[in-house]
Amino acid sequence: MSVPSLVAVIDDDEDVRISLEMLVVSIGHEAALFDSADALLAAGGLDAYACFISDVQMPGTDGIQLARRLRQATSVPVILVTAFASEDVERRAQEAGAYRFLTKPFDPNDLIDELETILG
Repeated sequence: MSVPSLVAVIDDDEDVRISLEMLVVSIGHEAALFDSADALLAAGGLDAYACFISDVQMPGTDGIQLARRLRQATSVPVILVTAFASEDVERRAQEAGAYRFLTKPFDPNDLIDELETILG
């Protein structure tokens, strides 16, 4: 197995953050949890992450704004997830440079497949 990668999980819902952390850890990687995009950006060190998984709808900087800012700072893939999907939101996510867009609830295996592709 390869060296564990660090995945940033950004979601204002604690239960979702913990669930995503368990999923990331279950496939042999590490997760850093943030309750907002602003918390991630304030923490800095964006180069430490191999992938970002972010909710779309959050207070403050939303997931689409975060994806746009991350694209300006790094080439690390951003996976956006939302419970409120629409064609407009998906289009905006793609325009912001999101690597993948998932609608909650999603099959955890879909996310695992994406992470294994990204993280190797």
